Amino acid sequence: MIRKLLIALILPVAMLAGCKTKSADSGKPVITVTILPLRYFAEQLAGDHFTINVLVPPGVSHHNYDPTPRQLQEFEKSRALFIIGHLGFEKAWVPKMKSNYPALSVIDLSKGILLISEEGGEGGHAGEEPVAGTAGQHDHEGVDPHYWMSVSEAKKLAVTMAAGLIKADPACDQMVSNNLALLNRKLDSLASSMNQKFSSLSHRSFMIFHPALAYFARDYQFFQHSMELAGKEPTASHFKDLVDLARVEKINTIFVQKEYDQENAQTLARETGAQIITIDPMSPEWFKEMESLAAKIVAMDSR
Repeated sequence: MIRKLLIALILPVAMLAGCKTKSADSGKPVITVTILPLRYFAEQLAGDHFTINVLVPPGVSHHNYDPTPRQLQEFEKSRALFIIGHLGFEKAWVPKMKSNYPALSVIDLSKGILLISEEGGEGGHAGEEPVAGTAGQHDHEGVDPHYWMSVSEAKKLAVTMAAGLIKADPACDQMVSNNLALLNRKLDSLASSMNQKFSSLSHRSFMIFHPALAYFARDYQFFQHSMELAGKEPTASHFKDLVDLARVEKINTIFVQKEYDQENAQTLARETGAQIITIDPMSPEWFKEMESLAAKIVAMDSR
């Protein structure tokens, strides 16, 4: 009787332990993406076919991020690394990753993107209006890396990622191709909705602490004015210029990303009467974030 009781108690524990082991080691192929928005596209294209590692955790700036030793060890399992291609920490770490893991496939998602050049480069965003560069042009001083905030450029990103996923596991070819077609329709619908919402807006200028919306602004003919100057907090003279500009252009909105300090934005808001609005370009829920951003842009006309 005692033996039967012990078996009855031990068996469920053993079964639970087996389930945990199976969950922890699912046998799925592993890929890595540098930032959270890329996880959205990987999931849209491949569902749960891959285990997806993300290097930069929520709430952490991607400008000077250093991967943890554990993350670096996990590259032994990754079949592919998907990068934005122009983030500061990528430039510092990707060469090391390639050297340490020569079998790792590194997919630069900026391939085919109509890049925007900037005077300071990543980590040194200039306050001037961006200048459109040609696809693949990397010989200027810097590149604005935030192209994932453009629906039109996101479609190109998805095509490059789909090819990388199929290369990582050819068995998922048909599934990824089918999902790419579905995602393209979803993105086309989003772009059409935005065009319709934005077409009659009278307020087309906004301020932003960190200039993450240059590609978005280019798509829909908005004007982004950055509080950052060469990647640094605004100087007294730049701050005065922003106050004057806000009054001339009747700017009523200051966008601030979640991971940045709002003190300067609050000071500018007091001087101009503009409202501070939080956005999250690093959200893993990319589609929802874009819909939320569109609603916040439309709201500029009612302030």
